[in-house]
Amino acid sequence: MKQPYRFASTSVIMALGSMVSLAAQALVGVAMLHFFTPQAAGGFAITAQVAFFWVSLSLAQGPLQFLADAHHPPRAALRAVLRSSLWRWLGLAPLVALAVWWSAIAAPFAVMGWAALLALLQLAWYLAQPWTLRTASPLSAALVRAGPPVVALVLTVTAARAWPAESPHGLLLAAACGYAVGALWLRSARLEGRTTQPPQQYSPEPPAATAQADRRSTSLRLAHTAIDAIAGTALLLVWQRLHGLADASYLAMLLRLLGFIPAVVHTAWAQVLLARVETAQWRSLAVGLGAAAAAALAGWVGFLVLEATSLATAWQGMRPYLLPLVLWQGSACISAALSHRPFQHAKERQYSWLAIALQALQLVVLMAPLWAPQGWSAEVHLWWLAGTSAVGLLVLSAWMLALPRR
Repeated sequence: MKQPYRFASTSVIMALGSMVSLAAQALVGVAMLHFFTPQAAGGFAITAQVAFFWVSLSLAQGPLQFLADAHHPPRAALRAVLRSSLWRWLGLAPLVALAVWWSAIAAPFAVMGWAALLALLQLAWYLAQPWTLRTASPLSAALVRAGPPVVALVLTVTAARAWPAESPHGLLLAAACGYAVGALWLRSARLEGRTTQPPQQYSPEPPAATAQADRRSTSLRLAHTAIDAIAGTALLLVWQRLHGLADASYLAMLLRLLGFIPAVVHTAWAQVLLARVETAQWRSLAVGLGAAAAAALAGWVGFLVLEATSLATAWQGMRPYLLPLVLWQGSACISAALSHRPFQHAKERQYSWLAIALQALQLVVLMAPLWAPQGWSAEVHLWWLAGTSAVGLLVLSAWMLALPRR
């Protein structure tokens, strides 16, 4: 009788922590708009995306596997994921350097240095989040999510006074310090034989009703991670190459503000369900629809801000980006809310293959103007990309919602 209450309280606390994180991320975006030029914001966004590509491939969905395999001892599982991730981080350096060279961005050595640092600190923070969710109190798990963005926000505002508005280095330093704070939660993993989690919360085997596990091979998890990371990084690199740094800044800024909503849904809902080995179907759909409505509201507020304020004229070009990105990220919210279901219904392999197919289709649409005789404008290009992504995500969501029990 205590399990539903424990899940509900954990989910509420995690949601509050994620909302604080969302608010801090949004305010970082506002601070970037107010204090920095599109060139500085674009340089930061591209470097951060390169780091995200690097860390995503290094982790190979290790945090998700750590949560899905809730019946495995957490400390041993964490060490295995951390060891393999660090080796991949080191081995991927030449590939990342090649991507930076291809993008023809200025100061490639500085970009590589910052990207390496951000990727390493992000790796530690991304593992600290599922670690605390499984082994610590809900409050600690919420703090590890909310703390780094709040630190980054404070330092971003501080950096605006210490660095020129045209330089991305203050933004990069603020982000690095935030990730470093988040990584501190991994210290508890070094305490042998001690944990703050009640023993009954991770049982030897998952409940038979869910049969929850991650049965994917390492190669499939790495392929899924690789296509995610390649698609996300190619989005900004190709956008900069086709439409210029300013348009890449518009896209990156709005993805940062709107894209964080499905990320919150995944962390505050789907990951909690996996960590607690709890199932949900129609509640998950309701959460996804509510988050999609929140994305629409955020887009509407953004439109009002652009219309009614004296925001720098250099940022007014974001207006055509709002509606297609709202449709795209709203669909991503629904998909994120249902993303736990394949792991609880023995369909995680099919889920990965479907996700890989969708990302491959997105890459085809992204690259299409490179081969088009006349090329596409940024607005037409975005509508094609966002429309394809939204339809694909909704089809994937319908499949996840209809999954039968084993």
